Amino acid sequence: MAKIMLTGHKGIGGTAEGEALVCQEPINLMADTGNVWTDLRDTTFTNKVGTPSVYGERFAGKVLVFPTGKGGIFSTNIMMDVATVGCAPKAIVNVMAHPVWATLAIVLNIPLVDRLDKDPCTVIETGDNVKVDARRGIVEVTKKGS
Repeated sequence: MAKIMLTGHKGIGGTAEGEALVCQEPINLMADTGNVWTDLRDTTFTNKVGTPSVYGERFAGKVLVFPTGKGGIFSTNIMMDVATVGCAPKAIVNVMAHPVWATLAIVLNIPLVDRLDKDPCTVIETGDNVKVDARRGIVEVTKKGS
């Protein structure tokens, strides 16, 4: 199996491993995940305009890879709510972490890494297996089908 290593500064939280969900656009949970307002377990991206690369996909239990966050503090509130029903992502990998997303990673103990030596949104593809070690600032990618 071919593995790709991405390295950066030490991040937030510990370690996690799972299937990647890669979004090419910045994420604002309030605008991009409309179904969570009626069902906290439904973490489907519902914004065709704001997040077309992940439209119809769910982030629960995935390693969520995206450039950065956008918007305000409601992403933290929404993630806190979905975490109470076990539907938070396993880890977050950003090009550059947004302060709101860094805060939610701290509050919910979700591993988060950013500022890697390669752009994770181009190296990692949806479906790849990703191991995140935020303590060391390392992301190990095993390409799907490897």
